[in-house]
Amino acid sequence: MWRLLKRPYIITSAIGLLLGVALMLGAEQLDRFTTTDAFCASSCHSMQTYMANEPTYKKSIHRTTSSGVQPGCADCHVPKGLIAASWSHLIDGSRDLYGELTNDYKKPELWQARRDELAWQVRDKMLADDSRNCRSCHKDKIIKTQRLRAQRQHELAQREKVTCIGCHFNLVHAEVKPRKSFLDKVRIDIQP
Repeated sequence: MWRLLKRPYIITSAIGLLLGVALMLGAEQLDRFTTTDAFCASSCHSMQTYMANEPTYKKSIHRTTSSGVQPGCADCHVPKGLIAASWSHLIDGSRDLYGELTNDYKKPELWQARRDELAWQVRDKMLADDSRNCRSCHKDKIIKTQRLRAQRQHELAQREKVTCIGCHFNLVHAEVKPRKSFLDKVRIDIQP
């Protein structure tokens, strides 16, 4: 046993393995903490002031569902899986932090001026990943809409490969009109 410990590569490998495990466990705990609604609602002035208390958000079907299931901010805005979530926290979180530090969102008109652009960024991201986070809860094959019109719309969307965000873009937060480039990508004509 002592002879094995005298070999530096064995000791280095064991230390590296232990550090790797500790790093992964730490990253998992950090991910859990930074994906809670409490963290999202209190970490940025704009989220606390405008988003978490927004009447449309608080009354949305995702916040008041009769099933008792209440998705949190991260369920829609952070991809699943430790590596994807960590990358999202790094890239999106850094951008959000920069925005908070360089803008005075205490003035509602400044927040409103920036809000549309933020909504468009989220929509474009969801288009690019085929509404991956929506699909982690909602399964196309088992969605049972009650209205005939909605059934037809879902059939058409599946046939035309229109992703969730292509139709459900003002589902949870206050309305932000879609850009023409967004509508062109999803091939939807919204009547004024």
